[in-house]
Amino acid sequence: MRKTEVDAHITPLIQKVSAPSIAQIEKLIGELQEAKDFLESEAERVQQEMVRYIQLIQMASASVEIISDTVSGWHQAGHPMRKFESPG
Repeated sequence: MRKTEVDAHITPLIQKVSAPSIAQIEKLIGELQEAKDFLESEAERVQQEMVRYIQLIQMASASVEIISDTVSGWHQAGHPMRKFESPG
């Protein structure tokens, strides 16, 4: 047999043997791409949630500051709310 005849016999055999492995690799690549896409979308979602929580914390902090300023004003001499304080 000449080299081209051997190649003509071996090439289909190699393709037949390797086809399932190639199919498995292609399937795995597809699954990995899906996992990558999912993780990227989850990262974006978590980042958006973090931004919302930061905004919420900032609003809560501002509210606490307003309340604190208001309450400290009650402690000033002559303020009408001073009469509601307990003696002590």
